[in-house]
Amino acid sequence: MITRIHPSLSGLHRIATIPALATMFLALLSISALSCFAQDSAGTDSAALTATLRQDVEYLASEELRGRSVTDETIDVARNYLRERMESIGLQLNSVAGSPFQSVAITVGSEVRNQADNFCRIRIPGQPVIEAGLNEGFGPLGIGSDKQSVSARVVFAGYGISSETHNYDDYASVDAQGAIVLILRKEPGAGDPDSPFDGVKNTRHAYFATKVAEAIKQGAAGVLIVNDPRSTRDAVQEEQNRIDQEVRRKDRLAEMLKNLPEQAVKNRAATVEKIAATERMILAMQAQLSAARRGVLGIADAGTKTKQTEKIPVASIARDLADQMLRAGGGLSLEEVEAQIDRTFQPASRALQDVTADLSVDLKPAIAASDNVIGRLPGKGLLASETIVVGAHYDHVGMGGFGSLAPGTIAVHNGADDNASGTAAMLACGSELMRRLESAASHRTVLFIAFTGEERGLLGSQHYVENPVRPIETTAAMINLDMVGRLRDNELTVYGTGSASGMERVVDAANDRFGFDLFKVASGYGPSDHQSFYRVGVPVLFFFTGLHNDYHRPSDDFDKIDFGNLTRVTDMVSEVAFQLAVLPQRPAYAETDPRVQIRRQMTAFLGVRITERGGVVSVTDVTEGGPASKAGLQIDDQIQRIGRQVIRTTNDVLSWVRAHEPGDTFEIQVRRDANTVTLRGKLEKRS
Repeated sequence: MITRIHPSLSGLHRIATIPALATMFLALLSISALSCFAQDSAGTDSAALTATLRQDVEYLASEELRGRSVTDETIDVARNYLRERMESIGLQLNSVAGSPFQSVAITVGSEVRNQADNFCRIRIPGQPVIEAGLNEGFGPLGIGSDKQSVSARVVFAGYGISSETHNYDDYASVDAQGAIVLILRKEPGAGDPDSPFDGVKNTRHAYFATKVAEAIKQGAAGVLIVNDPRSTRDAVQEEQNRIDQEVRRKDRLAEMLKNLPEQAVKNRAATVEKIAATERMILAMQAQLSAARRGVLGIADAGTKTKQTEKIPVASIARDLADQMLRAGGGLSLEEVEAQIDRTFQPASRALQDVTADLSVDLKPAIAASDNVIGRLPGKGLLASETIVVGAHYDHVGMGGFGSLAPGTIAVHNGADDNASGTAAMLACGSELMRRLESAASHRTVLFIAFTGEERGLLGSQHYVENPVRPIETTAAMINLDMVGRLRDNELTVYGTGSASGMERVVDAANDRFGFDLFKVASGYGPSDHQSFYRVGVPVLFFFTGLHNDYHRPSDDFDKIDFGNLTRVTDMVSEVAFQLAVLPQRPAYAETDPRVQIRRQMTAFLGVRITERGGVVSVTDVTEGGPASKAGLQIDDQIQRIGRQVIRTTNDVLSWVRAHEPGDTFEIQVRRDANTVTLRGKLEKRS
């Protein structure tokens, strides 16, 4: 599931209605997921299905695939695995000019166009000209202009901050008009709680974009950024960790090669190539380590350009070269200047006496080529010209960086739930529909699509709807599977139930057999691949078991997948897909509210059982020793308010608990007899 869309989502959190008098445990008491599975007509097939799901998730989430980033060669390894699995199922693999692969060009930032045109030539009176080239004390940054050269005097502008709020202005005593501005990363007193800035965390003035925009406002012709000591140390450690991990990988491959029999010619050749590729990667990383030791940032480390920042060239300069410029004319060293500003919280900006520089950057958009993988189950009879799409994205966030919610962590983000679980379920659905549709007199063509580029902005699915292998106009519905491997409390969320007439009835009818507690959201919008289809008029369903604390972190691993319930979800989706494939009348598209809030799994424990009658929510049981008990809640208390949330339904309580974390404090106002009582406590972690 794509990261960056989530923070921007706002609006209605659409809650399924729970009938009055319904009793529920709200993270209240720890509810284990149902262990019973719906039996399909094949009887013992559920065990085989579970085994297949386990095999697929384990491979896709393995260390070998390094998190399946579109910028990593392992995305092609995952792609090839999916092709082989689709072939083993019996799907046709010739939908894209005789191939299952639909190439998608994915912009992943900037890259060097011409190495010789990326440099900084520094002139200091009385010293030889300093030629700082690419990977030699200099690095262009993608936040600025792609291609531009300037020659100008150099001005040191401290942290590059001008803030009335903080009574601090690095530009007050210098003229930056037409100059190349040398500025420090972060802000004064980073980590110091007595700083006039926040100190313990960054304000907006620490951001690269803010600094570059301010330099442009001051008339600067270019910007040279100096990395701070702490970030430099962290970068060195991260790069070393990456090298160590690749060395371990190389050793494992070497051991594997040693144990392969001589007759396994293809496997030995593939392993030899993997070892060679790993050695090339280690060499490249060692060059990056050398640059990191000097404090030089990578092209993407300052973010991507905006209309505010793209007007001038921006680059990173080695700390030792910045030190030479600052010492010109008897000035303080770089470390002395940093210490002075951090101690006094006063700017130390100055024009660097007769220091000039030629600054040149030459970048271009970096494009990664990755593939959607498409398998086809041909239709039959009158419905064959129409299409059902069952899709799941197979890319993830790799070793961290872009999209990771574990900042600074260089480790495999395995993506077992996001979205090896959905990809495995999609494949299993393909196998089931091959079996069930064989005896159908007429059914729609079903495309099974493993999308790439979802984590970069739904790019694979967007590319497909713009370049469909079968007309979008004849696509009757799209089913999306994204994060379906960690069912909790038997709650299965289904988005898009209002995206077409009759869609909710299909879902409910299927669930009569499987018995999930459905949380139905009418909207066809949301931050996953179904949205690409819905925007072009295709009805959609999105199956989802909820966000959790391992989302986009290295801890989203294989051992946390609930394979029993993943089997149930897969069976449910297969039933829905079957019904949509044979439905005589295709679903009629309907407009829905674009405002969607993504449902999160409950992690906090309150410890009450409640019931609702006539708009009054009453406590029917209190868990001994739980947070509610410790706060003083009693049976028959009528809950009126939790914090600022007015309570009128059991769902109001559920939504409040779901939105909070273990350790959060709460204040509950209840009506007890004829009195209003306010109670306070702290949520605990669910078991």
